[in-house]
Amino acid sequence: MVINTVGHLAEAAWHHPRHHGVVCVGRGPLQNHAAKGITDKDFELAKKIEEVVHWQPAKAGGALEGTPVGDQRFAYIKYDG
Repeated sequence: MVINTVGHLAEAAWHHPRHHGVVCVGRGPLQNHAAKGITDKDFELAKKIEEVVHWQPAKAGGALEGTPVGDQRFAYIKYDG
């Protein structure tokens, strides 16, 4: 799901960096292959990816409460801190 989210955000931003994603944890560097290095676009896209992926409905307030705590069906959803 994380890799698909990254793909969607990159497409929406019309920025297509080479992403070395590790599927099990969804982490990896962005690098613009056309620029042959990291650009401001990469940093901006990385910030948006972190914002979306680390969103926690229960902490955001509102009607969305997030996944049930302790329910093993959702154990793959982990948040830092």
